Amino acid sequence: MKRRSTLGIALIGVLLFTACKREDSMNLDQQRIYTNYQYTYNSENNTSTMMATFRLDNSGGTKVELSYPARVEFNGEGLTWKNGSGRYQLNRSGSQIGGAFTYRDLDENVYVNDVPHIFGAELPWGITNISQNGNFFLPWQGEALRTGETIRVTIGGGDQTTSRSWTVHTAGSSHIILDQNGLMDLSVGSAEIQLERESSGIIQQSTLAGGRISSSYLSTKVFINIVN
Repeated sequence: MKRRSTLGIALIGVLLFTACKREDSMNLDQQRIYTNYQYTYNSENNTSTMMATFRLDNSGGTKVELSYPARVEFNGEGLTWKNGSGRYQLNRSGSQIGGAFTYRDLDENVYVNDVPHIFGAELPWGITNISQNGNFFLPWQGEALRTGETIRVTIGGGDQTTSRSWTVHTAGSSHIILDQNGLMDLSVGSAEIQLERESSGIIQQSTLAGGRISSSYLSTKVFINIVN
């Protein structure tokens, strides 16, 4: 039994080491650093979160920690390295839509990428119940979807033991259908519903490895009841 426990602890240690493995940018060809930028505005608490993740070669590569004096900024303000998640982050109150990420590498190259404009989208006024008896037609308050945008609706919390999400990305859409099969995965009772609108694309200024940038708008959460 003791031997099995020792092996189990060793295996967990190996897995944690693998998951937390990082590369320092000083050891890399700077053109191999792939960049992912994410901007999120949360209307629930009126905050903006800016995140930057650097990886080796592509979106699935090993995460990279920048070596000084390399750095990443948003509107001239430095993002802070988060060791647990392996990314850089900055939180600010209010909307920062219209800002730009700036990355300076060790070869003194400077890459500037503007946050894609994102239109607001909120849940319809007066929504209180969602029935499991059929598909549920859910419009949103805001502009119809544009090319490259996605609307995601998530229901969870309250009496729910799990969460369920639905997405639509067809340009021109102004509503989303919550299918009955998905609604049946939820429990009858209280829940929270939130809408996310996202715009995503390839960054304009990058290393040879490239990268992506996205901006998201999170709606105010609404308390509802799932009924049958």
